[in-house]
Amino acid sequence: MTTIPKEYENQRVGVNGYRVLNLDLDGVCADYAGAMRDWLVAHGLMDPDVVPSCDEYNLVANDGWPFAGRDDYLAAHKAAESDHLYATMKQIPGVSHALRRLADEHVYIRIVTHRLFVSGQHRMVVSDTAQWLDEQHIPYMSLCFAGLKDSIQATVHIDDSPANIRALRGVGQHVVVFDQPYNRGLGGPRMTGWDDTNVDRLLKWFDHWPETKKE
Repeated sequence: MTTIPKEYENQRVGVNGYRVLNLDLDGVCADYAGAMRDWLVAHGLMDPDVVPSCDEYNLVANDGWPFAGRDDYLAAHKAAESDHLYATMKQIPGVSHALRRLADEHVYIRIVTHRLFVSGQHRMVVSDTAQWLDEQHIPYMSLCFAGLKDSIQATVHIDDSPANIRALRGVGQHVVVFDQPYNRGLGGPRMTGWDDTNVDRLLKWFDHWPETKKE
């Protein structure tokens, strides 16, 4: 039986588990921006030779995207959703192997994603998300759709959104930044991918959280 450190006794999950991971999807496990670009190109709404920038988390704020504003983006996003965007996007390289490693180490993987932000298609979004997770062979024990992520505690969170990271850290949660161009102004700890080296570091952080500077 796994020896559970005293500080994690209140996070015991099942017989052996105690490392609770709240895991974001888009920009961490799934390539949302790449999937949106592919959909726009396929529907003649974007030049296939254009590679948009990704210096800002909000797609509308980046150069190269064919959006006149937020409403224009939301209309395109909703149309892409109806074409099963969430069931067909590419995974971030290595994520399925990495998460199987974590599951083998008794990490309780809870998917926490804010995908229900456009009304009218929630049933499709939930179904397509579960289908994608199964087809990508990603292990998980819970699937939560939540915008207010700071209300769901975990041992460690992994997220790419600067707003989510700041909110979670603001309530004392341990957050690993999944490296993207738009979050490089934030302090670590940071994962630069899903290779074995990054997973090894993550497993160490579950038991020994590194000293970090306050932002």
